[in-house]
Amino acid sequence: MKAANNENALAGRNTLHPHIGRFSSYIPNIGSFLLALLAGILLFHESIIIGPISTIIDLGVDSQRARLIVVLFMTTGVALVGAAGGKRKLGAILGAGLVFCTGYLVGFIQLELQPAYDPLGNVELLNGGALVHTAFVMIAVALLGAFVGAAVGVALGEVLLDPVYGLVRFIRQHYTRNAHDANTQLQNNSSSPEKEPRTVRDWLPPYLGALALIALMALASNAGDLFTYSPDVGLHLPPTLQDVHVPAHGTIVHDEVVSAALGGQVKEFLVYLPPSYDTAQGKTRRYPTLYLLHGAPGRDSDWFTGGKADQAADTLIALRKIPELIMILPDGNGRQGQTSEWGNSYDQRQNIETYVATDLVKYVDARYHTIADAAHRGIAGLSMGGFGAMNIAVHHPDVFGYVSSLGGYYRAEGSIWGNNTTYMSKNSPIEVLPADKQAWHLQIFIGAARGDQPYYTYAKQFVQELSKLHIQYQLDIENGSHAWKVWQIQMYHTLLWLHWGS
Repeated sequence: MKAANNENALAGRNTLHPHIGRFSSYIPNIGSFLLALLAGILLFHESIIIGPISTIIDLGVDSQRARLIVVLFMTTGVALVGAAGGKRKLGAILGAGLVFCTGYLVGFIQLELQPAYDPLGNVELLNGGALVHTAFVMIAVALLGAFVGAAVGVALGEVLLDPVYGLVRFIRQHYTRNAHDANTQLQNNSSSPEKEPRTVRDWLPPYLGALALIALMALASNAGDLFTYSPDVGLHLPPTLQDVHVPAHGTIVHDEVVSAALGGQVKEFLVYLPPSYDTAQGKTRRYPTLYLLHGAPGRDSDWFTGGKADQAADTLIALRKIPELIMILPDGNGRQGQTSEWGNSYDQRQNIETYVATDLVKYVDARYHTIADAAHRGIAGLSMGGFGAMNIAVHHPDVFGYVSSLGGYYRAEGSIWGNNTTYMSKNSPIEVLPADKQAWHLQIFIGAARGDQPYYTYAKQFVQELSKLHIQYQLDIENGSHAWKVWQIQMYHTLLWLHWGS
């Protein structure tokens, strides 16, 4: 009779509280979520993240990319802490995602909603669709990082915290064993209910999780430009100019050339053709050319995607501040795992310099309507491309009459030179110029940024050498770091500085 009463009591308890068991299954996820929020409050504090941001900036990354990188790492750490403490991945991931959105993404969106201007002060309208897409891509990357952090956190929790939890359970069970013996015995003696068949609620969550992970990976695959250029890349449209009397946009075309210097290798490149090029007037006209070299790592399209060189040319041409020109964007990538430095390698098996100065120039002059002389041909670049532009121009002043080096360096570096000091000296513009008087006639533009070390120091050293040799130059110093924001401004200044035919 007593056993029957106990059974009735248990049945009544389950009837009165049918959802207690189901709710209790959510408690660990809630705990992981709350722990992640607490970790986010601590890790996302400005006094904590400013140190890592400064360290990454010192490695040559601009402040916008550095902040995004640090925030993503912190998001991973937030999920790790939440999962380690609560031992649930879902709650930790959701908590870390919320921390990322409130601690970074909201501020980023608010910043991008502010008016943006090009270097001439023209308003660049916000591309709302691009902003939404970028926001989702950022969230996807953050959640993937949170997933990794949560997986690691659960594993750490099992190793570090399970022994503690086990000890606590042992002590609790030791002191409460007598009180639960009757109920335990009753449950053991009662007939075990048949196992319920699996329902949709049982098998659906794992499949939804897998689909969500695949979707996040697909979205995150579009994140490359955020880290290569800037988090705000492509978010603003070219300015709308009033009272212009020529077509506002040039044309970008893809082309390729077979390079004898590279052993018959086919090299692709991009070409910017000015607005009048395909008109009746343009067919009888010749244009100056500017070759734009990318940095490392990089590709031929960098000066359009990150540097907005086509937008700069369109705007300045439409405003009649510069004459129309053709721009050539070659690919300077060579051996895998090794920067080309836009030079001829010590073993002479990778002659990128000869490819640019000879093969590419000859092909462009034969294929397009160019003014084929040094007085109407320039070369420019950023970082490694800045070094390459100066090195090629110094070696070939009969080919290029103008050279612009932005954020560049002026002494050869990298393994491409075979670690041969004599050969490196021959490919170091700061050492070549004193003895190469023909190169003294080059028109030189040097761009640097005050916060861009060591390149700012390199620029000052180089212009000091130019001053000693009484070589004229234009020096453009901007606030900022090794960043596309700086190079966008200096591209405008380079185009305005070019005085073809001098």
